[in-house]
Amino acid sequence: MKRLQPPALLRLLPFLFLTTSFWASASEVPLTWGPHKDLKALPAEGGGIEITLGEGHPHFWTGIVPPTFDPQKHEIFEMEYFAPSGLRSATLRFRVDSGEMVVAGSADLPLSEAWQPWSFDLSQVPVKPAARHPEMRFHIALEGKAGSVMRVRNFRVREMNASELQMKAGREKILRERQEDARHIREELAQTWPGQITSVHVGAQEITLHGQTPRQARLVGIPPETASHRASTKEGLEVTPEASGSFKLVLPRLDATSQRDRALWRWRLADRESGTWLSAASWPTTTGPAVGGTRPRMTAKHPKGLGGIPPLHQPGHEIFQLGIGHVTMNIVLNSLLRETAAPGYVAWSCEGRTYHVHEAQLRSMDRTLGLLEQKGILVSAILLVGNHRHADGRPHSLMTHPEAEARGIFSIPNLTSEAAARLYSAAIRLLAERYDGTAGHPPGRIHNWILHNEIDQAGTWTNMGDQPLDRYLETYMRSARIVHHTSRLFDRHSRVFISLTHHWTKQSHGTGTYVVRDLLERFALMARAEGDFEWGVAYHPYPRDLRNPDTWKDGEVNDTFDTPHITPRNLEVLPAFLKQERFLYQGRVRGILLSEQGFNTPTLSEEDQRRQAAGLVYVFRKLAKLPEIEAYHLHRYQDMPAGEGGLRLGIITETGAHKLGWEVYREIGSGSEAEKAHLRMAEEVWSRP
Repeated sequence: MKRLQPPALLRLLPFLFLTTSFWASASEVPLTWGPHKDLKALPAEGGGIEITLGEGHPHFWTGIVPPTFDPQKHEIFEMEYFAPSGLRSATLRFRVDSGEMVVAGSADLPLSEAWQPWSFDLSQVPVKPAARHPEMRFHIALEGKAGSVMRVRNFRVREMNASELQMKAGREKILRERQEDARHIREELAQTWPGQITSVHVGAQEITLHGQTPRQARLVGIPPETASHRASTKEGLEVTPEASGSFKLVLPRLDATSQRDRALWRWRLADRESGTWLSAASWPTTTGPAVGGTRPRMTAKHPKGLGGIPPLHQPGHEIFQLGIGHVTMNIVLNSLLRETAAPGYVAWSCEGRTYHVHEAQLRSMDRTLGLLEQKGILVSAILLVGNHRHADGRPHSLMTHPEAEARGIFSIPNLTSEAAARLYSAAIRLLAERYDGTAGHPPGRIHNWILHNEIDQAGTWTNMGDQPLDRYLETYMRSARIVHHTSRLFDRHSRVFISLTHHWTKQSHGTGTYVVRDLLERFALMARAEGDFEWGVAYHPYPRDLRNPDTWKDGEVNDTFDTPHITPRNLEVLPAFLKQERFLYQGRVRGILLSEQGFNTPTLSEEDQRRQAAGLVYVFRKLAKLPEIEAYHLHRYQDMPAGEGGLRLGIITETGAHKLGWEVYREIGSGSEAEKAHLRMAEEVWSRP
């Protein structure tokens, strides 16, 4: 066993204390780094330890567990990790009173492109860890390829939070209920109905419905907080069809009782006598000339863009030197809008209710979006819902889904109650109405809406807890419909996009992950079942290994629809897949944005900067032959190695110095002599074995 020698230990100690002291509290016991074998451990930028797996059986111990550890009380072992390539698994062991080491169990260590907790429920193990044993340590064995790199920090044992206690008490019961709910969703999708709502037309003041029914029926309005398969058939408007079975109804848009805009509702037919459903639900299908504004759809001359831009308040900001035509900007909705008053928030009314808007955030967005409008740059807003929690595990915001796990960085929107759905819908309406680009509103226009982030990696980025795919997507679909139908009230050309990673048919390990191709197929089916709409795909085709910029050498990719991954090397697969008949919208290929991807510089050496630059040239040479792809949003503008596990994906350093990638990206699409020289440089890099 390799033990840290004093100099190495001293180098690590500041990082160890920095990464554990933050968590110290009565309900938890911080742990330190201990001995290790068959791996290399170094202090990492920003705190924590960077581990490189070696040959053999890489593993490590924590330090001696402090005497404050109470096995009856501290039932969760937890650490945080960052592993862009993932490891196969980790096995946790601990010492018991007899002095023996006991295997607690193994769990996946899936790829994580952000800091994520890896926790283990010790209450499921028949024997308890030793208390106050002089050699009591936790032991973690890592299973993965030699050379794999990960970072770890914040080792601790702690009490269960409210969510974990709930899951412990009824985990199996809850999972059975979710599976049963998913079964009902699948059954409805497969159902053939005798009736049909053929159109739902939204005008300035009224909603006009046309349809067919074989007998007298009841028209049921379904608000966004209710899943179609769980709606009640007890209340609705009577429908008496003509002899041909056809009917027409005209309704006021505004619901007189709740003051809600029913342009966001679905409509469904039920048998007036038996209460059984006669049709699928139908969302609005068209809007009238007085709805959606008159501004034309905006396009850019070139797909070059930037992702996750900083606030922009000066027209001379250097990013405008890059010749970009597209940007994405992140909007955390539950920091923008809340139900209750708070310092820095101002009152704002929507549908008869008063909410509170973060004034400084709104003014900053006004300036940024106004400047982008002046520059003729298309904006795609990435809509996020934070997952911050109180000490007892309760979410800070009603907008956070009640079934979301604390481990998620972001949550899927909470659409489980009227109050929650109205809060979320109000946030979307605030943005859609304010940034529709029309006179009388603050300057600026949001053209596209990306929901939410990497939904196939839901456990990290759009958490709803451990869910069957159908149940997860049903909630996600309602979120997408709220955004689509709200934004179309103010901008008839707005579109929503599904955010997906490069893991095409190869599912990441662990709960809260889904196969991208399966997810796309199911989403398209759900959309068609309740009235198709103009959704698109926001894809993230990073290289196979985020740390390695040599995407032209990517393994585990091919040119078929069964490829495990879609990266720049086989980017053609994505538009080819979406050209299939079942994915077309009104005969056209759906919009495709490459909304987050980039190339790492493993170091700031000249050679590694050339590799990053060659990756940029490589992908834009591909894009020149793929007109279906509208935009390439480079992630990111500036390196942030401390926050992204050591990755340097930017084209300027964290200190602001321009990398070679800056020059290369600036010239892409210019036709300049410099661009031609960059191509020759890239060809030389690609040709290396």
